[in-house]
Amino acid sequence: MFTDNAVGTKQGISISRMRIGWMRIGAGITDFIILSCLQIWISSIFGVINPSGDEHLIDWNGFSFSLSGLATLSSLWLFVIVFLYFFTQEALVGTTPGKLFFGLYVASSDGGRVTVTAALLRNIVRFVDSLPILYIVGLISSLLSPTFQRLGDRVAHTTVVPIKAARAADQIQRTIFRRYACLCLGVLVLVGVCLNYSYYHRPPLIVQSWANTNNSYTFHSANTVPSCGNVTQSSGDFVLNRHIQLLGIQAPEWHNDTVVYPIEYADQVRCSATVTLHWNGFLIGWSVSHVEIKR
Repeated sequence: MFTDNAVGTKQGISISRMRIGWMRIGAGITDFIILSCLQIWISSIFGVINPSGDEHLIDWNGFSFSLSGLATLSSLWLFVIVFLYFFTQEALVGTTPGKLFFGLYVASSDGGRVTVTAALLRNIVRFVDSLPILYIVGLISSLLSPTFQRLGDRVAHTTVVPIKAARAADQIQRTIFRRYACLCLGVLVLVGVCLNYSYYHRPPLIVQSWANTNNSYTFHSANTVPSCGNVTQSSGDFVLNRHIQLLGIQAPEWHNDTVVYPIEYADQVRCSATVTLHWNGFLIGWSVSHVEIKR
């Protein structure tokens, strides 16, 4: 099936509806992979390990899964990342890396550039399109549309078309790459802020992750364990047979590649300890290297 003179396209251009459908699905998969990597990276900087709590590692428009033992953000922040990823790029350049890879462009119903308001509406309704899972609502809406518009496109009066078929295609392509260059500069600044946070401000979250992980295990010992516990290195520095409730983290002592945090925790009694973190580079970050209980 072909749609001639579809909204937002040059006169006389015939577009295969099925071809656009497959291109949009491919673009969605590409954006999903990019978003998943982005969510994992941001979670590794701002999230905590909480095996007994919210374990969603990826939550992307109706498709989510979790991996315990990794730092995670709450589902709310994961959805915020999804919204900002699409809204920012579509409002500025009218496309995303996935769409750009497949040569697609978001246009308004009259063939012009999508407005900020339209991009906002389109991406708010995206979460409805994603229901109940894997964009079922959006897929049904697209199949019932002659120009393969999902529900968000209908509400925002937008459509997705090949860039080469769009009116003023040459100008659109130049605008896309020019604005993406500016957007990349902003992303580099954001990456720098995140890396700075990862080194100077993430250590307390590592201590909290250590306490949460310690709480998720039950240790058994044949020997009598003191009231504040013993430290075992058999599977990491955990407090033996104690479920820690972290009461406070005091000011740290910084060294070359380590930082030492005095902490207070409670189990049967109020206890104190020091947790030493070691810096393993930006790819791995901080990790607990030593725990010493104060008797």
